[in-house]
Amino acid sequence: MARIRRLVIPGGVIVLTGPKYSVFTIDEFIEPRERLLSKGRLVEFSEWETSERTEIANDIASRFGEYRKAGALDGRPFEGGGTKTFQFVRTPEGWRIAAFSWYDQS
Repeated sequence: MARIRRLVIPGGVIVLTGPKYSVFTIDEFIEPRERLLSKGRLVEFSEWETSERTEIANDIASRFGEYRKAGALDGRPFEGGGTKTFQFVRTPEGWRIAAFSWYDQS
């Protein structure tokens, strides 16, 4: 989770468009996921891209992709997928995430 915090610029925005529209700060995004992982509710989780397209123009970049995921939540196996998009900016420290949005189809 610390790595995610380092990769997002201050004021970065995270948006879930579906199935329920929600807007998060980085801390609001990370906190519930930390609880799921630390309490053992979410186990054997993995997520992988099934397609992607990245465009870079000078110090900005955009990545759009489809993903799949699988794991067990509260002892029940699940699978799902969706669509994600990232907006990146090149900072003095390297590439960082300015915004991240996704639609979760599961």
